[in-house]
This record gives sequence, C-alpha cells and structure tokens, in this order.
Amino acid sequence: MAYNFQPLITVLEGILDPDQTRWIVHENNPQFQSILDKATSLQQLLDKSSLTKLDTQIREVAHRAEDIIESRMVEHMLSGSDCVIFTFSTPDLQQVILDLDSVMEQAEKLVEMEDNKMPRELDSAMEQQLKLVKMEDKKMLVGIDADLMQLKDRLTRMEKKLEIVPIVGMGGVGKTTLARKLYEDPLIVDHFAYRAWTIVSQDYNTRQILKTLLRCITGNEYDQCIDELKVMLHKRLYGRKYLVLLDDIWSTKFWDEMRMYFPDNNNGSRIVITTRESDVANYADSSRSQHQVQLLSESESWNLLHQLVFGEEKGRPELQEIGRKIANDCGGLPLAISVIGGLLYKMERSEDVWRKIGDNVIAAISESNEAPDSYVCGLQKDL
Repeated sequence: MAYNFQPLITVLEGILDPDQTRWIVHENNPQFQSILDKATSLQQLLDKSSLTKLDTQIREVAHRAEDIIESRMVEHMLSGSDCVIFTFSTPDLQQVILDLDSVMEQAEKLVEMEDNKMPRELDSAMEQQLKLVKMEDKKMLVGIDADLMQLKDRLTRMEKKLEIVPIVGMGGVGKTTLARKLYEDPLIVDHFAYRAWTIVSQDYNTRQILKTLLRCITGNEYDQCIDELKVMLHKRLYGRKYLVLLDDIWSTKFWDEMRMYFPDNNNGSRIVITTRESDVANYADSSRSQHQVQLLSESESWNLLHQLVFGEEKGRPELQEIGRKIANDCGGLPLAISVIGGLLYKMERSEDVWRKIGDNVIAAISESNEAPDSYVCGLQKDL
C-alpha cells in the first residue's frame, strides 16, 4: 500500500474547521481547501488500490505540504500571536496543488492498467530476510491467525505510551513472516501515520539501518553521517503516530544505540522487535510480556511436509514413514520443513533418495542453496 495521506488531511481539516479559532484561513486563500480536496480524493483512490509505483511521489508532495503549513504555524506561534491567519497564497503551495494533480492523473492511469507493483532496491541483508519470508510463505503458518489477532490487539489498544512489542523464537520458526504479515495488515496500515521496517542482523550497519528507516518514512535516499541521520529520524517521528519494525536483533548494544531516537509521543506509537534472544527482548522492555512463536508439533510438522510434497495425494506408505522422520528431524521449524519439502518435491520419489536426505537434514538444507548462510549456521545450533 502506498503512503497514507491521512496526516496531511487531518492537519488541513483542523485548520479549516469553522468551530476552531486558533487557525484562520482568509476567504481569498483557496489553496488549503484545494489541497484538502485533492488529498482526500487521492486517499480514497489509495484505499481501493495499491499504488506503490507512486509511493515516492506521494510521500514527497505530502511532506512538502506538511512542512510548508507547519513552518507557517511555528512562525506565528513564535511571534506570540494568539492565532495564525493564513491570508496569502504562496508559490510553494501552488506547486503542491500542481504536483497533486500530476499524481492523481498517474494514479488513475495505473488503476486503469491494474499495474500496481514496483521493483524496489534492497540492501543485501533485507534481500536475505525477504528470501526467508518467501520460503516461509510457501506454507501456512500454524496458528498465525491467533498470533496476528493477539499482536494486532497489542498494537492498536488504547494505551498511549510508546510500547515495545517483542516477537521471540528460534531461527526459522516464522518470526519474520509473522512480523511482516502484521506490518502489512490493512488494520495496522490505517492505524499508524508512519510505518518503517528494517533488518538489523548480527553484523548490523547503523548508518544503513537509519537510511532504510528514513526511506520507509519519506521515500527519499540519504547520504548524511550517522549522527545527522539519527537526528533526522527523531525529527520525522516526533509528534507522529508511528510503527517501527526492527527485525532480527541479536544484541542489547543496538538497542542502547538507537532507543533515544524513537520518541514517546504519548499517542499510541509502537516498536515491534523480532529476536532469538529472550534476554534482548527483556532488555528492550521488561515491563511487558514477550510474544513467543511456538515450534510445530510432530503432527503439524508432518502435515506441513506432506502438504508441500504430496498436496492432496496420500503418497506411498514407505515414503510417508521416511517423511515423518525427516519432518521430526526439522525440529518443528517451519522454514526448515519448507526447504526440505521443496527439495523432496523436485526429487525422485524413491526410498533411497529420501533416506539419503533423512540421514542429514542440515546438510541437505545447506546444499540446496535455498536458505541464506546465516540461517543455516543458526540451524546447526538449533537442531
């Protein structure tokens, strides 16, 4: 889903509200109503269609309008005036109107063409993590509906204080898939003005993480130093209702470095973290419970493997016996089962072939080149 115009719409509706007296728009200034009308029309279009191709343009024009209006407000508040009277039309706002017209025209064409996908550049860490998500999405995560319901409730409940929501579990258990489904859920998308997602990983790059978070928020690229990027992130999030997803945190050091740049705006903002380490989750916020992603049971593991390999078929009894052992050797990890299931589906369905894979499940996963090296290394410790 493309960027949400709701923050801009809310600001404009507040300014144009005839019952308030703090902001007064002169009758000869039609720009605010024009921008509100166009932003509302575009938001209605965005609610119906995914327009990711226009995400950068939409973010830029929305942020430009917000910055112009907010700078005018701040200027008058600093002057000591009881109210701000918008008496003038500015070239900057006129350009915003023209840009909105351009975006609307392109959006209407895209909807007509039903061309709603845009390739996006990703850093290597994020590509690796998305590879894991893609493999996990080949199967249905057992209990994911219940997990999503619980997590959505934690993200949207009335608590105004900034909350940290940890998702904890072994590598390959489905933390990233669950977090991404939560992040992309329509209820969550509509609930937060800003959303940002990034991969942390064991050997994290602070500057790259900051650039990725800012890109999610603004759609722009940044080349500033780390200190400048941190200040920019805090400034962008300050006063906004935001959701930040920090995937795959390995150590408390990262949290110590970043925590002060996520402001508590007392407006229901949330930070979701995924980690293998309960100690890391507890360090980030010890006052609230961790959401543990459970391993699959033996029967759930076999049902998943059977579905991946045989589909609706029963499969030969001798292969089922070997398959159950292979499923058990995956240790209840959905990702491991998905990789093995993909291998078995492609291979000859003979006892010899299946027994060879069953003799060393980890080696089979490693040799498949389907799973990233970082995951295979973790798997060797977990199984």
